[in-house]
Amino acid sequence: MATPSPPRLLPCPAMLLSPVPILFLAAGPLAAVHFPARCRLRLRFPHAVAAAAAATTPENNFAVQDYLIANCHLTQPQALKASKNLAHLKSPANADAVLAFLDGLGFSPKEVAAAVASNPRILCARIERSLAPICAELRALGLSHSQIARLAKIAGRYFLCRSFVSKVEFWLPLFGSPERLLQASDWNYWLLTSDLEKVVEPNVAFLKQCGLSACDISKLLVAAPRLVTMHPEYVQDSVRRATQLGVSPGSQMFRHAISTAGCIGQEKVDAKIAVLRETLGWSQEEVSLAISKAPRILVASEERLRRNAKFLVNEVGLAPQYIARRSVLLMYSLERRLMPRHLVVKLLKKRRLIEEDRCFFNVVAPTEEKFLEKFVAPFEECIPGLADAYDSACAGNAPATTEQ
Repeated sequence: MATPSPPRLLPCPAMLLSPVPILFLAAGPLAAVHFPARCRLRLRFPHAVAAAAAATTPENNFAVQDYLIANCHLTQPQALKASKNLAHLKSPANADAVLAFLDGLGFSPKEVAAAVASNPRILCARIERSLAPICAELRALGLSHSQIARLAKIAGRYFLCRSFVSKVEFWLPLFGSPERLLQASDWNYWLLTSDLEKVVEPNVAFLKQCGLSACDISKLLVAAPRLVTMHPEYVQDSVRRATQLGVSPGSQMFRHAISTAGCIGQEKVDAKIAVLRETLGWSQEEVSLAISKAPRILVASEERLRRNAKFLVNEVGLAPQYIARRSVLLMYSLERRLMPRHLVVKLLKKRRLIEEDRCFFNVVAPTEEKFLEKFVAPFEECIPGLADAYDSACAGNAPATTEQ
């Protein structure tokens, strides 16, 4: 008798789409298709698997933007901007620890807000690994808690870099005090972020070779804070052009010439020299003399140079050669300094209260306090309203006492 063939299994489409074990109809008993254990677990308990996944990824109920406003004292626009850098935070635990640390350092709410707005990711910093060591080293360099807070605001994300403290340590001897470093860094935060080895140190070493002292370099950094953070070739070119202006290395004006050459291009230099020649009739020697006395006149606008030159020659009566030797006169404000002081000098000369040949430079060069003390206060009884006339002229009004 022939052995019957095994029953043929027919798949059922409805059963194939079911999430339970896949069964097949056969002539004999129902038989289950066997899958690996991992697959059988997923097929038999789909709801249990989903529940386990949900347990491992809890919902993010941490409202970052609200936290920044309430705890970090940020404004609504600041919080909105900062929250984009903190979207990954799931809880306030680390941020709370950072704020507690900053509070312990003596950061005011305003300083905390400034630091967080500048670098929101400071709230993600590991206190023991980065924040605490950096602050401790800055304190050891002589910075106060308030100065550290200002540095954190200025440097932003660079504040937490490993090389940050070494850069502060490099600059402090040049600037002489943390306060001067902070002022310069506020104008140019690249002082705290530029590569020391490849950019800053070669530039400083080159400037010292050119005869500049540490004090000169610090003053140069105040006048042109970006210069020393530029590519070394740019700094070398600025020194070369400063020498071409007629200012010799080693002179007191050389750092001013370098800052001038570093601020403006050769085309602007040529254009301003042309204005001086046209307005004052200077020779090349007189141009070189004027620039050597005050290199920063080339930073003044062409309009200021032209107006000041015409006023000094036509109204005050100064010779072009006199102006070349005292070229800083071209940099003063015409409306707030030259014209008002010229008015006082005219009134005093008219009453013969000062000598006729009084040097005009000695009148306009002193500070406001010294000028009032020497040329206004002693003569108020002789010329009633002199102080008011001067104040009116400084404000841009024509004084009524001019002809008294």
